[in-house]
Amino acid sequence: MNALPAILWIIGVVSALAVCAVTIVRSHYHGGKAADVRPVSWAVIGAHFVTLILVALPYPIYLQHKDTISAHARMLYGKLGWASAAIAVGVIVLELVLMYLQARRALLAQEARRTAEQQSTAAPTNTADDVDDVHSKQTHDDDADEWPSTLV
Repeated sequence: MNALPAILWIIGVVSALAVCAVTIVRSHYHGGKAADVRPVSWAVIGAHFVTLILVALPYPIYLQHKDTISAHARMLYGKLGWASAAIAVGVIVLELVLMYLQARRALLAQEARRTAEQQSTAAPTNTADDVDDVHSKQTHDDDADEWPSTLV
């Protein structure tokens, strides 16, 4: 029981750093693929809540089992308690900031794709052949962002 709060805290912090790494990779800060950024997935949001619980859970466990923990471990937990809490809060805030930045980049990428699509379809040529070609093509959902559309 001496090491359980520390083990849970370490697992929580490592998991939170993994969520941060996933959001950084999916934000495409490297390689010039800013147009490929997608919104934050529900799996990442769920992982954020799991890491929040894993990082916060060691503190009530420690308080509940304080009497069964050895004196040396209690002294160590007491000494490192505030520092570990500050690190835990910092990692959770970092997750939130990175998820916000990914969502913001995804919004900007979606707007850029939509603007590029509108500019490519706004060609000012109105010859009779072009009008016939437009009417002969089938109407279908051709979104560049691959999100399903309810309009047919």
